[in-house]
Amino acid sequence: MIKKSKPKIAIIGAGLAGLNLARLLGELADVIVFEKSNKLGGRLSTLNEQGFSFDHGAQFFTAKNPAFQIFVKELEAHHAAEQWNARFVELKFGEIQSERTWDKDFPHYVGSPAMNSIAQYLAQDINIRFNQTITGIKKIKANWLLETANSEIGPFDWLIVAIPAEQANDFLPKNLSPKMMLQDVKMQPCFTLMLGYEIENFFDWDAAFVSDSILSWVSVNSSKPNRGKPLSIIAMSTNEWANQNLSKSDSIIINEILNELAKISGKTLNEASFIKLKRWKYANASRQEQALEIVDYPLKLAFCGDWCISGRIESAFMSSLNLANKLKNLNV
Repeated sequence: MIKKSKPKIAIIGAGLAGLNLARLLGELADVIVFEKSNKLGGRLSTLNEQGFSFDHGAQFFTAKNPAFQIFVKELEAHHAAEQWNARFVELKFGEIQSERTWDKDFPHYVGSPAMNSIAQYLAQDINIRFNQTITGIKKIKANWLLETANSEIGPFDWLIVAIPAEQANDFLPKNLSPKMMLQDVKMQPCFTLMLGYEIENFFDWDAAFVSDSILSWVSVNSSKPNRGKPLSIIAMSTNEWANQNLSKSDSIIINEILNELAKISGKTLNEASFIKLKRWKYANASRQEQALEIVDYPLKLAFCGDWCISGRIESAFMSSLNLANKLKNLNV
């Protein structure tokens, strides 16, 4: 009896959604993940530089869906995530409006010892090709070909796109039916300022939501589990302010964020040993009225990612899980 060969699946994007989907389909198909950068995780990002460590993308996550809760317990069991019992405050006009400690009654989690530890855990035994920027896709009879600047890669039976919708639109052919749905998805930018200090923590809290400010979030990254010293601080802009200031230079944005951070915290912040700005072009997606399920069965083309639901880590996981279940039912 001739053994049927496994279908071949290409997944574009090595963020949480793409990696989790690859893991879930690994026994049913030959899966290759293509990632344009040289790193895993997408916004599950950690920068280690000059002795400082910064989670400069996703800051934390919660777990509401039972399926995601099971996954989080798996991460904890493998020491890839831990609860962050942060001293949390809400700031408005520089004044603390409320404060509490995150605890087991409503746990908040982070990757351990870094946010990208979650991606590294998922990536075990997955075939990932880094530094692969996909510039186009082709359907040749029943198969997909991926185009890069120098070559064509394939053929593949199924193509799964697990990157932000606006990035996907850059290389999707105009005549593809899912392209119209993706055009309605809008993602917002964000600036993340990373500050490293050779001194003790000078804040009375670990994490803060900020309102009535150009900033939306400030945290002491080094207060997270297994981060250690030295002091590292994250300040994130609002999406609206970032969108209005995309054309400004890094130095201007850094100065404006530093001034705002000093104003809301009442601290002098110009003695940082390390300063770096990260521009996230596709940082946040608006919550969908209902989860997007974009699967073209005749074309064997599908999409997943946090933007399909609400732009959260849990959303990325659930989007990939939902898609994996659909494809498993089809035997891919």
